[in-house]
Amino acid sequence: MALFVTPLFLGVLPWTPHPFIHAFMWWVPIPERMEVPLCEECPGERVLVISPHPDDDVLALGGTIAQLRLDGRCVLVVFLTNGDANQAAQMLLTLTPFHRAADYRSLGYRRQKEAVRSLGILDVPQTHVLFLGYPDGGLKAMWYDHWERENPYTSPQTRADRSPYRNTYSAQAVYAGEDLLADLVNIVERFRPTVVYLPHEEDGHPDHRASFYFGMGALAHVAPEVGPEIRLYLVHVPQWPVPRQLIPELRLEPPSIEGQWRWETVELEECLVELKLAAIRAHSSQRWTNGRFLARFVRSTEVYAVPMPGPASVPSLPRY
Repeated sequence: MALFVTPLFLGVLPWTPHPFIHAFMWWVPIPERMEVPLCEECPGERVLVISPHPDDDVLALGGTIAQLRLDGRCVLVVFLTNGDANQAAQMLLTLTPFHRAADYRSLGYRRQKEAVRSLGILDVPQTHVLFLGYPDGGLKAMWYDHWERENPYTSPQTRADRSPYRNTYSAQAVYAGEDLLADLVNIVERFRPTVVYLPHEEDGHPDHRASFYFGMGALAHVAPEVGPEIRLYLVHVPQWPVPRQLIPELRLEPPSIEGQWRWETVELEECLVELKLAAIRAHSSQRWTNGRFLARFVRSTEVYAVPMPGPASVPSLPRY
């Protein structure tokens, strides 16, 4: 009986996040806030990966990131949100039907831990991981409806209109589009990337499409004429990749999406595929709830799109 009563009891304690959320990760410290590594500290190729949520980076680019690090490249990964709105993970980890803001915030910290552990497997140090702390599921609303600081977005999960996380990159920022753009502009100006990986504009997840807009907006603001090489990655596409299971020896073929871009394929050696699989498995809260989805990205190749010259894809709004 205690096995059923205890989670419920812990799930109603006021102002206290459910301790089960950090199961099997009690001993892992919450990541510290990091500064942007300056371009002078990273001679040669500097690669910026903009990831909407913890795990998008390794799903799309785990093998690529591992190869970049083996080649001595400097890689900076920026998470726009902490993935704290995942209802399935919150319910599984608390074993309760309650949806408390404290639990979602604690889930955000857990996902940060998983992200740092995952990237560590790929040899990306914690000093090259930034958490911006914007609302999971709210990036599209910030771009279209909550641009000004005077009208911030409020997360329905964390009940916050600014980051409640103590390691957030910009502690004074609120959940407004202009603040997120300012953060990305600051990061690009300081890091000066030579290559930028962004979510594809045709990704099916609203957070991913908004991340493309914010990322392109920041690059246009900093380097409108001579900027870094832009590479677009996909995660959410109907019926892709197939089959929906772990087949690491199978190639990942580009999805059938037409547009002004050229698809490129990255061949991964077996050791890189194994590292990618280990990095994905480090995201345990997601693997327990959506393991089949994550596993199908472990293939012998990865793909990205290079935008072709043409009209700007970013909505022409008077924002930057």
